[in-house]
Amino acid sequence: MKYLPLVWAAVMRKPVRAVLTLLSVMIAFTLFGLTIGMNATFDAVQKEAHDDRVFTGARFSGDNGFMPLAMARQIAALPGVAGVAYNSAVFGYHQVPRNRVFVLMTDAGFQKMFAEWPITAQQWDLLHNNRTGILVSRAMADMWKLKPGDDFTVAAPQIKRADGTNSWTLHVLAIVGDVAYMNPGYMLGNFDYYNKALAAGWQDRASQIFVKTTDPDGSAAMAQAIDHHFASSALPTQSTTEKAAFDISNSGIDIAAVDIDIALAGMFMVLFLTANGIAQSVRERFAEFATLKTIGFSDRGVMGLVFLEAALPCVLGAVLGIALAAGLAHVLPSLLPPGNGVPLPRVNATVLVWAAISAAAVALFSSALPALRLKQMDIATALSGR
Repeated sequence: MKYLPLVWAAVMRKPVRAVLTLLSVMIAFTLFGLTIGMNATFDAVQKEAHDDRVFTGARFSGDNGFMPLAMARQIAALPGVAGVAYNSAVFGYHQVPRNRVFVLMTDAGFQKMFAEWPITAQQWDLLHNNRTGILVSRAMADMWKLKPGDDFTVAAPQIKRADGTNSWTLHVLAIVGDVAYMNPGYMLGNFDYYNKALAAGWQDRASQIFVKTTDPDGSAAMAQAIDHHFASSALPTQSTTEKAAFDISNSGIDIAAVDIDIALAGMFMVLFLTANGIAQSVRERFAEFATLKTIGFSDRGVMGLVFLEAALPCVLGAVLGIALAAGLAHVLPSLLPPGNGVPLPRVNATVLVWAAISAAAVALFSSALPALRLKQMDIATALSGR
């Protein structure tokens, strides 16, 4: 601690350079926090995925991607199937077209299929017994300022109702907990009500079928069996395990690797700026370091001063940058258009640990060469100014 005044004085010799370096480091660590935080979100979603669930949808877009409910009954009869659920959705907007929103209209099997969702049996009963009711997650309720008893109207121009309208007025029954991969929240409605309200020719169809298997290790084989069963039908399917569906590496682009590359690019920028600044500062103060050695400072002490001089903007910039990243992650939902569905980064303990390691590594590498030069310098030559 007694050396901190020396370090601070060294840093503030060039206040403009110090401030610009700090701002650059802070911006780089903000980018670092957001990208690594996004990977933390993907990891959390992947970790929460269940091994015993399979998602089935239409392979092609014919019939608007809908599947007859009879297909769900056929899947339920296949060996190794423990349960089946299905849903469709009311896609549209609330009040104005930019306010995109969707309500998942779920059947009675949804409760057992997703038993881990933070919804109580009493809340499920409310939904099953109120045809126009909806359960709203906390994030969605905060977005739309909803509470139990409120009405929520969705305009869905592309969905044909039996009464000729495109408006769905739904009644908020309860506010329920959020699910990590349902960003930015969700609304659950009653499939039976939705199904009977549709125009003739639109009824008895689902957009997605969910399958629970008796053997979690056999889920991939079950997905293949389902697709094989419907391979020769008019509506072939495309099935995948929940684990595979939530694995972003299956999207064709390794988003996690891209995020890491972006974070590394930011760290390289910080390393370049800090190393250049420290090298220049040491060159400007060669005689001062020689004086410190003359009055008794060891090589280790002088090298420690150089390291601390590099560490100060790195650590402070890392703290400010990660704090800014956490703040941005918190306010992003209010800045983006409602119903955007963009995943949000999680600035958790893992991000903090990696930021601390990165800040220390940048400080160490950026101060290594200047410190080595100071260790090898000739004190007499340095004091003479040559």
